[in-house]
Amino acid sequence: MGAMKNIKLEKRDASRRRTTTKARKQADWGEADSGLLAQAVVYVTRDDGAIQFGYSRDGGAYAVRIYENGVGESEYIPPNEDINEYLRGVIEDFRP
Repeated sequence: MGAMKNIKLEKRDASRRRTTTKARKQADWGEADSGLLAQAVVYVTRDDGAIQFGYSRDGGAYAVRIYENGVGESEYIPPNEDINEYLRGVIEDFRP
């Protein structure tokens, strides 16, 4: 019975840790500069590319998928990083 009780305590502690982890800042595209978003779309799509914006499965990170020549590559940006700085990088990479 004592071993079973310890397992239950460990599960409860693990549950508490998960709750604490989920309490961190969540990604929010509403915080991104709309002008930078528009520029990223313009430059990526200029030569038949495509760009898709979303969130990671758990909603904790920004997800950006860029398609070039029919091949897509996803990037995940943690919410503690500056999403606007990331967008500036995309614009610079695709600027003619």
